[in-house]
Amino acid sequence: MVIRGGNEDEATSINARIHEKFKCIGGECEDTCCAGWTVSLDKKTFKSYQKINDPTLRNKIKDGTKRIKSKDNSDPEQYYARFILKDDLSCPMLTVDKWCMIQKEIGEQALSKTCTTYPRNLNKLDGTYELSGRVSCPEIARLVLFETKGIEFEEIEIEIEQQWTLLKRNSSERGLAQYFWPIRMLSIEIVQNRQISLGDRMVLLGLFINALQKDIDENKGHTIPNVINSYKEKLLDTDYLGSIEKIQVNLELQLQVLFELIKSRIEMGISSERYQLTFNEMMEGLKINQEKYTLNSFKFNYEENFKNFYSPYMNTKEYIMENYIVNYLFNILFPVLSEENDSLFLGYAIISTIYAMLKVHLVGVSGKYQGLNDDVVLRTIQSFAKIIEHNATYITSIIEELKRNNYYSLAHISLMVKD
Repeated sequence: MVIRGGNEDEATSINARIHEKFKCIGGECEDTCCAGWTVSLDKKTFKSYQKINDPTLRNKIKDGTKRIKSKDNSDPEQYYARFILKDDLSCPMLTVDKWCMIQKEIGEQALSKTCTTYPRNLNKLDGTYELSGRVSCPEIARLVLFETKGIEFEEIEIEIEQQWTLLKRNSSERGLAQYFWPIRMLSIEIVQNRQISLGDRMVLLGLFINALQKDIDENKGHTIPNVINSYKEKLLDTDYLGSIEKIQVNLELQLQVLFELIKSRIEMGISSERYQLTFNEMMEGLKINQEKYTLNSFKFNYEENFKNFYSPYMNTKEYIMENYIVNYLFNILFPVLSEENDSLFLGYAIISTIYAMLKVHLVGVSGKYQGLNDDVVLRTIQSFAKIIEHNATYITSIIEELKRNNYYSLAHISLMVKD
């Protein structure tokens, strides 16, 4: 779901279907929003809880919250306090039937900005609002992933709720940022071009972003319009697209990179029971023993699963992964343009690595079930997104791992995404 608007009171929807159809299903949901996450409270909401008439609820909130006093807190108004998670990492306000006690007793208007906003992702760019959905929510995942025609762009007007948290702000008025829109739209066009496989589209996206980054590094971005026009032409050139399809994959090197990332994920530990199930199924499907595993066995089992169980499903439903990437591109306001560093290529590296890691999860899970179906794919992607997309520390560690092993280059990242 992506929504845009021109002022403080209304927005324009690019994928209105999700905004119109999304509704929290509470206790019927397969997952719990607040499990395993920091549930923060803005100052205004925290103060309002101290004035609740019901003494039982007021005391329960008081006992279940803690002030955030860290000197590193960049926004003390927004992150004023937090709920103290229980031993099972669930919010203390969660009832046995998986509804929020505060919402149940007082109403949705009493929720904090964090709880009111999720699973919405609100950005603002040049006075324009964009509201996208997070696939870490099962209901949003259902609406985003299974759009057979891909995420389409349309415009409607909606009211922006004052309680929604504005996560990111960006400006495309000056410097390199003036190229934000043409780069963004061509990036999405590349990802949605179904003339070639999604893996090849990700390689093409990498070539485009790398050419832009090179121009920024060497020419300070002065010829970016030429690069954009060049890749618009390449996208229509069947011979050029065919040349990308012919690029050979060094599977051993590809899996070596992903093998290291899987090991680092194991070492970090897992806080989500739902993702733990997915992770265990991936490991079982790839026949990886956490105590003793080798690259050779990983490679053999990956190849077998990919050919026999993953491909038969994805050959007809590759739009699922395409929709995931397009939605994620919008969530993070890709591309990130900076005059000072390699942020443009960094954004591509993060997206591509997350995509490659997700593919490994699906290939592994396909081995566990000897095939894939919509329910298994939904749970795999949703639980993966919840543990990865919202974990800035892990995303940072991914890039550090790539750099430490000299994999932080277009050549290596292209290897990870190409089938």
